[in-house]
Amino acid sequence: MLARARLIFRADHPALETLRRCAHRAGTALDEVEVTAFLETPVEVRAVGGAEDGGAPPPHWILAVDDEQVPPIMDRAARAGSVLGFVTAPGSVLLRLFELPKKVEQQARIALCEKTIKVDLTRCNDEVVLAIAAIGDVPFLDHRGRPFLRMQTSRWRRWMLTVGVYWNTVRHLFDIRPTAVRLHIGEEEKPRRTAVTGIVVLENDADQLSNSLLGERLSARDGRLSAMLVAPASVTAYLAALGRAAFGGSKLPRALSFVKTRRLRVESDRPLVYRLDGRRRSAESIEFRVEPGALRIKPGPAFAEDHPQGNDAKDTLKLRTLPENEARLASFRQGLPLFTHALEEDFKDLFLLLRDNARVTPDYVILMILSTLIAGLGLVLGSAAVIIGAMVLAPLMAPIVSLAMGVLRRDSGLMQDSMRAIGVGVGLALAAAAVLAFVLPLRPLTAEIESRLHPSLLDLGVAVFSGVAAAYAHSRESIMKSLPGVAIAVALVPPLAVSGIGIGWGDTRVFGGAMLLFLTNLVGISAAAALTFLVLGYAPISRAAKGLRLMAIATAALALPLYWSLSGIVEVWNIETQLRSLALQAGEHAIRLTDPRVQLQGDLVVVRAVAGAPDWLDAGQADVIKQQLETALDRPVRLELEFRLVR
Repeated sequence: MLARARLIFRADHPALETLRRCAHRAGTALDEVEVTAFLETPVEVRAVGGAEDGGAPPPHWILAVDDEQVPPIMDRAARAGSVLGFVTAPGSVLLRLFELPKKVEQQARIALCEKTIKVDLTRCNDEVVLAIAAIGDVPFLDHRGRPFLRMQTSRWRRWMLTVGVYWNTVRHLFDIRPTAVRLHIGEEEKPRRTAVTGIVVLENDADQLSNSLLGERLSARDGRLSAMLVAPASVTAYLAALGRAAFGGSKLPRALSFVKTRRLRVESDRPLVYRLDGRRRSAESIEFRVEPGALRIKPGPAFAEDHPQGNDAKDTLKLRTLPENEARLASFRQGLPLFTHALEEDFKDLFLLLRDNARVTPDYVILMILSTLIAGLGLVLGSAAVIIGAMVLAPLMAPIVSLAMGVLRRDSGLMQDSMRAIGVGVGLALAAAAVLAFVLPLRPLTAEIESRLHPSLLDLGVAVFSGVAAAYAHSRESIMKSLPGVAIAVALVPPLAVSGIGIGWGDTRVFGGAMLLFLTNLVGISAAAALTFLVLGYAPISRAAKGLRLMAIATAALALPLYWSLSGIVEVWNIETQLRSLALQAGEHAIRLTDPRVQLQGDLVVVRAVAGAPDWLDAGQADVIKQQLETALDRPVRLELEFRLVR
């Protein structure tokens, strides 16, 4: 234990008397000085060293003060080469920063012992940073500049807090303004021009945000300051980063960049508002610099393990998503957009691909004809496997996605090429399927054909989600291999093949039902793909508004007949469910209908079912069953029964 130490105290500090008793028992003499008087007294500056360096032992100061009084004392301790120990009041930030035990007696024993650890000292415009410094708007901090991630430990309370932060952010979405700044990082000669909504510089509070956001372990003894730059390209990216902060993940969010360096200067043409451990400041130039190992403290027993010693030779720069492009910076002058705007260099390759996909080539013609013929044979055979093969082979998805981009960006050339390719593909499919149906001697209305004659809102939902997937896959080269799965999901060619078969058979019901399904897929895919491209930033809302309105009108026009169709499907399903549960009576026989199939023809309900009975039923008994069904359904019924003897 120490023979002598200086006690710097606040007169009404709750831990003061306990500390004095512990010092008396340990035989440590305390030179007491009230904190205000101490801060007004000049301090003797000496080199950082001590007995292990061959010099006199460093003076030991024990602090029993408020949190906000600690930084100026740290500044003095670093200049005087003193060692700091701490006894805290309940709720003090020092408990978390230096991993101190909660009991004052244990804190006192640590403060009175000889063991010390050197930690880095970070300064912000020559003021000491105790925990954290924040510039601008940082959603991961509360109003006092503290990380909200660990203010609540339970998942439920953290989720509730996140909802609150989200709500507060949503209320001020269009008040978010990126600020143009110049970053001088380390020894870089040329400043980086960029725009950020906020910057967080971490010192002893490093672990608060590192694990959840930065994906790496930081230390207060690594000779570097750690800075997190919040630079979202849009409001949606801002919200995504906030969710990432609350629920974690394995990668740094795209809205965040990270720097670990010894020196960082942030400059702006207008004053920047920043908070230094919750204290509000303002300056046009804010400089952060770290003094490695400049401060000696007596932390809790786990602090050294959680903050390993280090001295990285190089700075760490994770700035891939930091906006430095002039076009990107110019787009921020009016505020943060709702969706990320893709720059020309971001979609140059995609645009070339979509233009190629919109062209009618010999390969496109051959694949359309072959996929239609394969689909037609699969439909007539009732083979799902053959139909799936035709879906994968069909090239019709590509020009539809190109059409979506053309409509979104109001690119008349791309729209014309895409519509020409779609028109040629539809014409070839109808012609090939019609010829196939005319040549084949069979006209079976298989289940595969019948299933494509009654499209509903559910089919529109499939088309919408497939359009989203197709647009997203086109915009991400790494997942382009998923496009065959999208083609299978939406099945563009089979409805066209059924329509062509309807032409070959001269059956308007087959042609009309399947064509409605194809139009549903066409409109649903193109509208959803356009909206997805908008969200991904390939056109500003002002430019895309007209095209999106046209697609919305087309979707609404299709939705009405699809809603009627869905209503009919739901009605048929309800009737079939009711029939399965009916207990019918024919004379002495109890009858149950199995495998009922219902078709609606206006008010007439056509019921096809199997009736199980111990004896054959005559026509009179069948009429009795029919009457019972009409009573139960309250509608006229045409009954087609198959009898099955059950004994």
